[in-house]
This record gives sequence, structure tokens and C-alpha cells, in this order.
Amino acid sequence: MFFLLDEKKNSYLIKGEQDFHCKYGVVSAKELAGKKPGDIIKSHTGHTFNVLKPDSTDYLRKARKGPQSVTLKDLGLISAYTGVCSGYRVVDAGTGSGIMAMYLSNLVYPERLVTYEIRDDFAKIAEGNISKAQIDNIELKKCDIYDGIEERDLDLITLDLPEPWRVVEHARCALKPGGFLVSYSPSIEQSKKLCDVLDVFHQTTLECLSREWDMRTVRPKSRMLGHSGFLTFARLIVVD
Repeated sequence: MFFLLDEKKNSYLIKGEQDFHCKYGVVSAKELAGKKPGDIIKSHTGHTFNVLKPDSTDYLRKARKGPQSVTLKDLGLISAYTGVCSGYRVVDAGTGSGIMAMYLSNLVYPERLVTYEIRDDFAKIAEGNISKAQIDNIELKKCDIYDGIEERDLDLITLDLPEPWRVVEHARCALKPGGFLVSYSPSIEQSKKLCDVLDVFHQTTLECLSREWDMRTVRPKSRMLGHSGFLTFARLIVVD
């Protein structure tokens, strides 16, 4: 895979197996095959592209989107507040396009991450994104987490579901003491209903807003990535 940046910093994630066509001309696959990260390649019209090796976030940004996906700013909060790292045992539910699972799988590697999805169309999108990113430590289960969680001794459970409160009792059985249940919800009513049943968890709910600055004018940009969802972090503190 190759990650190309054009003169206007538009980015392209391509396999490089065939000639790449865009509005700036054609980039030869044969010529691209001889390039390494840091090199520059020109299209047939003379436009230049920087050649880079894609990293995990490049695959996330360029992944095919189906349902609304968790944003990078929210993913960053999840990893920071839970301390997820290599070796963590994680179950993700509501796979959607696979963005959350792909992000977390990179952090827990070489541990295997399990993700649950009930819709075949979403699962197909996620499988394509996971395959394109060449991730080999994700197991996608086509089943309903509302019916239960098969895995045990988990460090983290992440949810992107319309009714996360239905998973709380299953999470109590599946998490280690001190393990985290994290739910991403677009509606504060969903978060409130979840928090009302988190009696054996220490909990907090956050919202993250992200605003980019234009450093030429030293002013905030007029467009910002505002509300995307509410994150509820619940840590298991009471074990029967």
C-alpha cells in the first residue's frame, strides 16, 4: 500500500498495483513500485506527489464508511482514559465500519480483539476495511451482544449501540475487577439511561470538541469538529 499527498495535501491510499488516475493526471504503477517513503513521484502531467508508508490512522481516515463512525478525537479519549495497551483483552460491540475495532486492535497487538456485529451489511464493510489495512488480530462475530458476552477476564468492553444499558449485566460477568466499560452514544438520554444502571461501576461521562487553528492568521478556523457523541466510562469496582 502507498499513501500519496498531492500538491494541495489531498491524500490517497492506493495499492499501487495499477496506474492511479486523479484530477492531477496518472501516476504510473511501474514507477511507483520503485519508490520508497520520502520520495517524490510525478504524474504524467507533471504534478508532484509525496510518497509515504501509510500508518494505522491513515487506514482509519480512508476506511469505507457505512454507519456513523467514532471519530479520532473520541478514540483518543478512549485510549487515554482506559490505558488500553498491548496485551489488553478487549471486546467491541456494534462493529459498524470497524473503525473502533481497527484502532484498538493496533493498541492491544499481539492480543486478539473480538468485535460483535449483527448486521450483515455492516459486517461486510468492516471485513473489507480490516482486510485492506492487513490487520490479523481481529475476530468479527456476527452475533448480538445483548444476548451475552462469551469472553471472560476482559480489560475493556467498548459499545457503539442504541441501548448500551442492556449490556451492563453481561459486562459485570465478563470484565476483570477494575476493567472498563465504555459506551459511545450520540444522545445524552442514552448516556443517562446507561448511567442509571451502573450501580457497581465508577463512572464519568465526557464530550470532546476539537477546533483547529489557522497559524497563518493565528485565528481558529471557522469550521470545527464539534459534538460527535457522549463517552461514558464505567470502571468495575464491585465484584460479587
